[in-house]
Amino acid sequence: MDFEQLIRSWHAQAGSEDYFSKYVFEYLAFIAYLKRIKFTNRVTDSSAIRALKYDAEVRNMYLDLVARDNHLQQSWQSIKNELDERPLGELDKNTDDVHAIWYWDCDCQNVQDQESHFCDQQGRIRNLEDWRNMIEFWHSIRNNLFHGGKNPDDERDQLLIKAGFETLRSLMEEWKHFSDSFRLSIFNTFLPNLKVGESQPLT
Repeated sequence: MDFEQLIRSWHAQAGSEDYFSKYVFEYLAFIAYLKRIKFTNRVTDSSAIRALKYDAEVRNMYLDLVARDNHLQQSWQSIKNELDERPLGELDKNTDDVHAIWYWDCDCQNVQDQESHFCDQQGRIRNLEDWRNMIEFWHSIRNNLFHGGKNPDDERDQLLIKAGFETLRSLMEEWKHFSDSFRLSIFNTFLPNLKVGESQPLT
């Protein structure tokens, strides 16, 4: 399978649809890039996410972009303001309880070490250079969305998903694999007889 083309397809598909759908497609492109292109020795999503937190080159590139891009700054500031009022938690897919996010504000590499790192900043973005928690925000939003913890009719969820998409897409656009304009659809990749925008009768 051509993973680079697949990633580009997910990324292109994120350019159309509502923000909840946009975020899903962009995150799929993001995590596929991490595991198939950047950190090929990482087996799980979580391990690839942790590796990105320690990637100084990407960190410096992205934070420089935040410093230069007023719209990106505003998106992160809106996230920070919302989480200052009500910190982000993570939905337990088995119990529907909301709990503190394991790796938030955590420098540890092993989940067994995380309990000693819980603090009053849990679920918040400290500032616009808080790289590790920016990554954790994207990952946690994905988890909550996939586990049924985000409501498209909820104003807070709409804000977090929209700003999450805008901030994650900026990272994806910066990576050289996405510097060109690709208009490929994942539906056309896997379902060549079904074009985007067309509908077919249910059977």
